[in-house]
Amino acid sequence: MQINPTNFVQLPLDGIATKLEIRIESFPLFPTEINVFWKVAGPEVSKEGIIVLPQSVISAWGTDDNIVKNYILQQLNLTEAI
Repeated sequence: MQINPTNFVQLPLDGIATKLEIRIESFPLFPTEINVFWKVAGPEVSKEGIIVLPQSVISAWGTDDNIVKNYILQQLNLTEAI
């Protein structure tokens, strides 16, 4: 996903990031938390990590993955490029 250019994600980056990858790790049928892998990247910078989805997000997540995407964007203080 394209994001608005940023040089800050949780800690200052050593460059400008313009792309975000989000990958949900496998989880049991009735999870209490889910690990989500994220990676921001740009021409000369890359940073990645794990964010744990809380129960409130898991409960609200049905067929619309935007709930997860928006939560990750919010946690990383990023905005999606439109």
